[in-house]
Parts: sequence; C-alpha cells; structure tokens
Amino acid sequence: MSWLAIFLEAKLMPLVYKNQQIITVSESSKLEILKLGLGSEESIEVIYPGIDPSQFKHSKKTSYPSFLYLGRLQPYKNIDIAIKAFKKVVEKYPAARLTIAGFGEMSFDLKTLAEKLNIAEYVHFSGKVSQSEKSQLMAEHWVFIQPSMLEGWGITVIEANASATPVIASNVNGLKDSVVDQKTGILVKPKDVNAFSEAMIILIA
Repeated sequence: MSWLAIFLEAKLMPLVYKNQQIITVSESSKLEILKLGLGSEESIEVIYPGIDPSQFKHSKKTSYPSFLYLGRLQPYKNIDIAIKAFKKVVEKYPAARLTIAGFGEMSFDLKTLAEKLNIAEYVHFSGKVSQSEKSQLMAEHWVFIQPSMLEGWGITVIEANASATPVIASNVNGLKDSVVDQKTGILVKPKDVNAFSEAMIILIA
C-alpha cells in the first residue's frame, strides 16, 4: 500500500493536477505543492485564512505570568516541548501558570509528564472549551504557545493576536507565515526546549 501511495503521489497526481487551478492557505504550502510537481507558479493561488474579529476581545490579563496552548492534543503538536520549557520558567517565576485547552490522544501522557516534572500544580488542563471560553482564555493569558511541527497556516495564532496576545511558535511552514517574527510573536527553533523557555522568559520580562 505504501508503494502504491508513493506512485500515486509522485506519478499520477502531478498528471491529474497539471492544468488545474489550485488554492492553498500560505506561501509555505504553495512551495510544498510546487516541490511535489502538483502545479505551476501561475496555477497556484494563495488565499490566507481569516477570522471574525468580533468573536475575540481584549481583556485584563492575569495578575501572574500565564501561558496558553489551545488546540488538539496530538503528537505532532509538540505540547510536551511547551511543558518541558515551562518547567524552566517556573524555576525562575514560581507564580507562572500554563493552561492547556483541548483534547486528543496525548492528554494522559501530557498530564503524566507534568507530574513527572513536578509541575502538575502549575499546569491546568481545561479539556474541550466553548467559543466564548476560548475567547476569554486567549484574552486573559499573557502569551499563546504553538510548538507544532506542522501547520498549513495557524488560525489560533491570529486568533490570539486578535485578543491582544503575542505568540511563541515553532519556526516551521505555516506558522512562519502566520507569525510576524518579533512583531506579533517570536519564532523559535522547533522542538528546542531551551529556545521556547528563553522566549517565554523574555516575554515575561
């Protein structure tokens, strides 16, 4: 089956899509499509995802340093990197807190990791949240964390920015399109615990 998939992607799909108009969500995605030979520079159009600003608000921030991850709890999201980085933050700022909102297959493992690192009391798992709860969380936290290895764009990044909250994100395709480095957030080397913790401490300071 894997050989069949490789054949379809490498040989058949370029033929099928050769003369088709293609819409994608970021320049990074466009480059990936070009690398696969699925289109030409002229046939691929980038249309950036948008949000409804009225769904988000500005709010008084927490009185203590606070960080938020909101999204699916999946392995490729690298939420474990954020937790490990946060341990270094707590050592310097004991009042700091990390909220992880969302659900997925990594939920148990992430809770176990927080306990193993002795920071379970500093990390709150919210589970699935409503749109209004999401808006409030994004508005009241100091910083939004997005350590994912792979994103087409990163809607939560611009949702956080719409809530007057800066972002620390992996410098990977998609996120490097939706984060304006050093303006709307900080891009760091993916899966680098020290880089994430340093960025978190910088934004607290």
